[in-house]
Amino acid sequence: MDGGYYAIKGFEYQIDKSVLEVLSANDVNQEISIEQIQDINTDSFVMQIKYKEATKLTPSVIRKPITQLINEYNNDPSKEYILYCYFSDTNGYSSTVDSIYLDDILGKESSNYSAQNKNQFLSKFKLVFSETFHNQFQSTLVKFQEFDFCSSKDEALYYYSIVTDYIRKKVVNNPPSQLQNRKVTKKEVSEYLANGRKIVFTSAFKEYQGEQAYFRLLKGRFKKPIKNQQTFILLGVVEETTSSSIASMVYGLITKHYQRATYDIKPLNFVIPNNRIEDVKKYLIKEESLFNDGFESIQFSEKLFLSSPVINRRMSGKRVSNSLSKSSFYSRILSKSTLDTLTELDDNPLWILLESEKHFLIQNNNYQMVNGLNTEQILKLF
Repeated sequence: MDGGYYAIKGFEYQIDKSVLEVLSANDVNQEISIEQIQDINTDSFVMQIKYKEATKLTPSVIRKPITQLINEYNNDPSKEYILYCYFSDTNGYSSTVDSIYLDDILGKESSNYSAQNKNQFLSKFKLVFSETFHNQFQSTLVKFQEFDFCSSKDEALYYYSIVTDYIRKKVVNNPPSQLQNRKVTKKEVSEYLANGRKIVFTSAFKEYQGEQAYFRLLKGRFKKPIKNQQTFILLGVVEETTSSSIASMVYGLITKHYQRATYDIKPLNFVIPNNRIEDVKKYLIKEESLFNDGFESIQFSEKLFLSSPVINRRMSGKRVSNSLSKSSFYSRILSKSTLDTLTELDDNPLWILLESEKHFLIQNNNYQMVNGLNTEQILKLF
């Protein structure tokens, strides 16, 4: 195993601990900050998290985090300071830290602090040896099952995937210049779960349940496009596989949508990232899949883009059936920048967001978010 494996696992462990702190909060409005002052902090405590499954505990390996906590204590003595850590072997060390043990941990840096400073810090400090990665994951699932909206372990896995994805993005979407946005409350999480349908894949789910069980759960949650209802599919940065590009995925979704189509079917509307729009259009042209883009590359016409296709019904003998024979186009394709010029859409369509944030045109709760799936998995979901 390389360093990247342990680094990623350590970050996932920190996310799970963040979820536990959020769900355990007695005050639903208490702000839990992630990767701000330290790994986790609130108005009452500061926590460093270290997950070292391949490392044995020695005083020197916790020197740096404890030094950081002492320095933070000196900035604000009113809070509790916690080192929450896992090591492969505690080597007989207890979680009780006295002045002798603290000097052993600090080594040469012990002289940087007065005896009074160190004793005062110890009165506010806790060393907590944590659960294994797997056991903490299990504890997180148990915490979800305490809520009224969660009725089973499968439900807990579903909500776990959504919330860990949400908290992870709090960190990665907010650079150091926007640290103030890396915080979350229990109330915020509850409202996020209630606001729209969300389908999220995480590696923890796959490892715990297996991919087949995972897709059974997600397919039961996912609301597929209704064929005679308007649907917009908004693409973000979706991971491509060697056998399925963004363009071929779009074509595959169109093909699926038109299987056993009746004459009243409505074309799917795709919003494509600006840097991929040309690839998608070229692919559809190659496959002779007619689309309407409102002439956006010449002079975009919203009226033409939203116009209905001309359709022909299939003949059954000498009678006209309800089945679709031909359509003047089978999809609408639009770049993200052109979508941003629209001010409103009629009929409050269903939106499916693939690795994308909620757009300002989306009304109420009539949308689904799908995160963490690659192009092949998305095709399976639909």
